[in-house]
Amino acid sequence: MLSSCSDFLEETNNNTVTGDTFYKTAEGMESLVNACYAPTRIWYGKVIGHLLTEAGTDEMLYGNTAAGSYPFYDYNPNLQATNDGLFFVWKSFFKGINTCNIAINRIGESALSPELKTKREGEARFLRAFYYYHLVETFGAVPLRTEETTAPEMTALRAPVDEVYKLIFADLESALGKLQGVVTPQGGRITEPAVAGFLARLYLTRNMNTEALTMADRVIKNYNYKLMSDYYALWNIENSNGNTNSEVVWFVNYSENNTLNDYGRYDDLGYFWLWEGGNHGHLLYLPNFVGLKGWQYDLETGRPLIQYMPSKYLLDMYDETKDARWNGTFRTVWRANDPATLPQGFALGDTIAVIAKRLVTEAYRKSKPYTIFDANDIYQSSGLPTVPRHRFAALRKFADPSRAGKDVVVSKRDAFVIRLAEMYLIAAEASLKLNNTANAASYLNVLRERAALPGKVAEMKVTASDITLDFILDERAREFAGEQLRWFDLKRTGKLLERLNKYNLDAAPNVKEFHLLRPIPRVEIDVLQNKAEFVQNPGYN
Repeated sequence: MLSSCSDFLEETNNNTVTGDTFYKTAEGMESLVNACYAPTRIWYGKVIGHLLTEAGTDEMLYGNTAAGSYPFYDYNPNLQATNDGLFFVWKSFFKGINTCNIAINRIGESALSPELKTKREGEARFLRAFYYYHLVETFGAVPLRTEETTAPEMTALRAPVDEVYKLIFADLESALGKLQGVVTPQGGRITEPAVAGFLARLYLTRNMNTEALTMADRVIKNYNYKLMSDYYALWNIENSNGNTNSEVVWFVNYSENNTLNDYGRYDDLGYFWLWEGGNHGHLLYLPNFVGLKGWQYDLETGRPLIQYMPSKYLLDMYDETKDARWNGTFRTVWRANDPATLPQGFALGDTIAVIAKRLVTEAYRKSKPYTIFDANDIYQSSGLPTVPRHRFAALRKFADPSRAGKDVVVSKRDAFVIRLAEMYLIAAEASLKLNNTANAASYLNVLRERAALPGKVAEMKVTASDITLDFILDERAREFAGEQLRWFDLKRTGKLLERLNKYNLDAAPNVKEFHLLRPIPRVEIDVLQNKAEFVQNPGYN
């Protein structure tokens, strides 16, 4: 067993190889199964994946450089079937599905040992389910393919969502059995607990709450995962390796060696969405203090693309007086680091700018030598940001100060897809839906005790009477801000429109019920000979 995903993905994607002889060799089948993993890196840790999960939610608004660039933030009329990001997701995941189909259907003839055949088939089945989940939740009914595609097909039909999920659950339940006993982190390979954790997420999605609770409990109790005691340390770059982080159940692997990332794997459209390889999360959620003397962005604070800024609602959900996740999630202090523009009276390392979550008085401002931006400086009373949108609390979770230089965009940080914390929140939500709020509170309190500042554990605890679906959604925001879960959370709970209308006034004027699905890429429909049978999702051209 190879120990590193960056090792096992160092291969040529053999999706285009059609020689029967090659797949019968052990080397050929290993290379094929490795290729099944490649599309995971187009979503997790990448721009389009963040756009389709964090943009257009109650958590994140668009930052200054993203204004008008992507319709996913505000659901404007440009969100149509011609969007090339949606096409890239569609083609990449169907490419992955086809690779999985080849592996599943041909692995029996390969020269792998019986034990490896079982494991590799389990991995391929998980990944096929993984890609279909993202497609069906994003686009709704989609073509269902379980056989190898070897030539262009000019007709297609959209399988009902229930039928797609039938295949997803069959694949995951099969994978769970085939990967039984594979519990040690495998550098990004699928393990038994990864399958169980993903099943818990999908059972909850489909309102199978008893099954969701059972599977979440399985991950919590049956394996060796542990919550890190320090939420801030959870995100330290030294703990960014999914193999060694005690609460990471499954992750998409990245490497500081860019030849082991996505670089060069895709066509021109792929390069646009995957530019320069690596994990890109560290770039997307950062402010830029344009014109602030004594400061410039550096390795510690990160290269700011100003794509996302937190909503005022997200910030207000944290009680920074007792919840350590506030400081573990956001950077609010910047220090002088530019000797060329250092103001008189400041030394390098002095505080130069502060984001204040609360309002501050004018007298307080004058008492401090540094610049303060409080809630009224950043947000209007409605919650809409002030203009320009480039000064705000920075999401610090994905920071990578180990990069070779401040302008290097490649990050080695692994993208955490499933954390143990999610299992507690799945169990809490499933318990609530099963009318056991006391049980829900007990699961939530495990996370809230971990998050409590010293001496604040009692204040952080909740009781059964506190538990509502909205409270759980708020708790998920506090725990998972920026972690590519939010859009799915709001869709699953039926809260997307309600919360956007309350807390995201960029999106509120535009968002409609039909936005619970994205448009099928136009290029896919245009080539079909049975267009009348393959209809576009309502609301889109």
